[in-house]
Formats: sequence, structure tokens, C-alpha cells
Amino acid sequence: MVIDPTLASADEQLWQRKLLASTAARDVECGLKHDGNAGDLEFTTALFTLLSASAAIAAAIDTNESGLEVLGERSFERKARHVEAAARSVGGELEERDWVAKNGKVTWYGGNQLNNPACGGPTPNDNSAIVAVKANGGYGKCGEWVHLHYNGKMVAAKIVDYCASCEWGHFDASRGVFKQLAPLDQGVLTGVHFKLITNN
Repeated sequence: MVIDPTLASADEQLWQRKLLASTAARDVECGLKHDGNAGDLEFTTALFTLLSASAAIAAAIDTNESGLEVLGERSFERKARHVEAAARSVGGELEERDWVAKNGKVTWYGGNQLNNPACGGPTPNDNSAIVAVKANGGYGKCGEWVHLHYNGKMVAAKIVDYCASCEWGHFDASRGVFKQLAPLDQGVLTGVHFKLITNN
């Protein structure tokens, strides 16, 4: 029996190799029943066929496993590139929602600074769960919610205002939000993890 390399699937080729091994095993059994030089020749031929088929099956299995490893590796590399591209992206909302950034900055503001929020709506107070972000190219936009994580503490806040001095990943929070992460006298928090959320 000859393996047909034009078969579409690796499974069909593997099946043919198993059938070849089974046939070779039967030939070996038949070869053991013969005596004399002719029987020795048949036995040797059958044994050689069996060993060749076994090697072919092992190679097919190795090839399939290697293929899976390569596929997994490529998939991981694609994901890593996607995450890296998302980290560099400023305007991609979908990318921003799919990953957690780890180098955020949080400051706080309050009192009269809370008046007339750029996003409109009622004036928040010091205990409101709100933040301000950079106007153009900041992280998130008016009305969206963000989770902020710092030293094992987490708080959700709504974007209601813009911050002139903020950069991408910088959140100017109300006193109430800041206090849920750290004492007010700490002033500035760095290394904050943050992620946009679709509902609160």
C-alpha cells in the first residue's frame, strides 16, 4: 500500500499510515508461519514494512503536534502585537475597552473647580464618582465610565469634565474618588491600572 500525498487532510494520511501498519503487522504474522529461506525473506520484508509504517506514523504525529505548537505560538504573537498596538493607540475605542493599561496617573480636584463640567449636566460635588480627562486624545470621553485600580483598591468613576493639564492616561478625580484609592495628602498616584467599562 502506498500513501497518497494528494489527500486533502492530514487525518486521512494518518489513517492510511495506520492501515499500512496494520497490514504490515499481519504480514509479519504470516511470515512467522513460513520456514526456510523464502520464509526468512518474507519475514524480513514484512518486518521492514512494519518498521517503516511505524516511523511514518510517528513522524505524522510529531508533525501534527509541531503544527499545533507553531499555530499556538503564532496566535500568541498576534495577540501580543494587537495588545501592543492598542497600547499605542489613542483614538481606538474598541482597543481601549479590551485591555487594562498599567501606567495611569490620578490627581484630585474639588470645590469651585467642579463647577460647569465640560460634558454638561449637573454640577458634581466632592463626593461624586467623577473624573476629568484630557479633552482631545485623552482616555475615554464624556459619559463613559472607567475603573481605576491602585494598591489593591478599585473605584469606578464617570467622565464628566476635561482637564487642561492632563495627558493620556491621567485622571483628575473628585476627592471622593481619590480617597477610595489613597489619602488626599498623597496628592498624585502613579502606576494606576485603568480600563473603560460599558456599564456601572
